[in-house]
Amino acid sequence: MTFCYDLSRELCTFDFYGWLVQAKAAGATEIVFDTRHYLPSIWNAAILRRRFDTIIAPGPALAGLPSREGVEGEKLPIGSSRMGALVRFSRSGSPAPRLASVLPARNAKYTVTLRTQVKSSYRNSNDSAWRLFAAEIGATVIEDYDVAAIDLHERMALYAGAKLNLGIWCGPLTLCTLTEYPVLAFGAGRGKEGIVMDKYGVRHGENMPWCLPNQRVLWDDDDLPTIRKAFRFWKANTGGSYGSE
Repeated sequence: MTFCYDLSRELCTFDFYGWLVQAKAAGATEIVFDTRHYLPSIWNAAILRRRFDTIIAPGPALAGLPSREGVEGEKLPIGSSRMGALVRFSRSGSPAPRLASVLPARNAKYTVTLRTQVKSSYRNSNDSAWRLFAAEIGATVIEDYDVAAIDLHERMALYAGAKLNLGIWCGPLTLCTLTEYPVLAFGAGRGKEGIVMDKYGVRHGENMPWCLPNQRVLWDDDDLPTIRKAFRFWKANTGGSYGSE
């Protein structure tokens, strides 16, 4: 079955991956992208096209699906690229397909993913804290794409090989939580994010409902003492589950 991701209705962000797992679960055998128009955005047409090319276009391969641009295909009958739809899907009891790297896993002990964006800048990483922490544990730092571009499949290969992938709760780490790879993300309650997640039915302190036992999205901010404490707890409880204090 061919499903169409219509950029005039759906987000040109990493939120695409929530839609992708819903499409895969609904029986998708091919993804078609309608790129004729984009939702209104702070980004101009050139940046939106670059975001499509770098964030979204390589994505269906992570679900083992072919893709192309066009206008054919069905719209997803239930669900969308909005976070609320992924929450509802995850709590529906439907089997949740897991995305996976198409490249061999890279040799990175840990990764730290940084966010440095103009849009919703309050969600950006505590840059100095993360760089100090990455140096302490020997983590590979994955810069924001706008700082140092990285191919999506190379990013995923780094996530696939790491013992733990850390960073602020952001698009790339949302993608990582849709795989089987280990994640420890911070800042789900930062700014208005906590209000938004509460609206979707994820209460303060709860993990994202689609996460596996080795994936944890924390509401704590990403100051250095908090990062260190959470990492120490993870190391003391390794074995596939982050657990709770």
